Amino acid sequence: MPLNKKQQKTQAIIKAATQYFLRFGYNGATTDLIQKEAGVSKATLYNHFPTKESLFASVVTSQCNFFVTRVKTIGLPDEDFRGSLNRIGTAYLTLLLEADNLALFRAVVAEAERFPGLAKTFYDAGPQSVKDVIAEAINRAMTQHEISLNKRTPAQLAGDFITVLRGQSQMYCLLHADFTAGQQDIASWVEQAVDIIFEQLATTTTHSH
Repeated sequence: MPLNKKQQKTQAIIKAATQYFLRFGYNGATTDLIQKEAGVSKATLYNHFPTKESLFASVVTSQCNFFVTRVKTIGLPDEDFRGSLNRIGTAYLTLLLEADNLALFRAVVAEAERFPGLAKTFYDAGPQSVKDVIAEAINRAMTQHEISLNKRTPAQLAGDFITVLRGQSQMYCLLHADFTAGQQDIASWVEQAVDIIFEQLATTTTHSH
């Protein structure tokens, strides 16, 4: 179904605002720049988004929704547990470390106090969105007697994997703005995270005997 004129203008404004907020942050992006880039009048901009805050909120929400949609395409691989973690971790980290997603992270963290609700939306779109498929891989591995968790839950182990996976890689990329993670960098970070999880599982199994 084609968009009507109002919807087309809304999309043009959000597209322009996304470009400027991600590049310059909330304070650096002005409504003048956004309005000119979108090709609309100031009156039209404020008619669609009465405040700069509401425009920023729309950009963050739409980017989060887009991210979650893409994360949800990461299915459960038909492999053993180590292979599954590797594949899921690689797909997730590749998405996470894309330039636009790193820029969104910087913009949201910088404004977390001003927009606490948005910061939560962003958090839920990040680690939470991939936790389900990792927990699914863990449950399958338990059913097939590949691993034993003792007192831990699949959700806890999935959370640990995400934390380790994001830890060094995301921080490094955020603080080295001129660095672009390649496939080898991502493969190395994923392998380290998978190894740490397997060491944790080995310790759990030893203590349970």
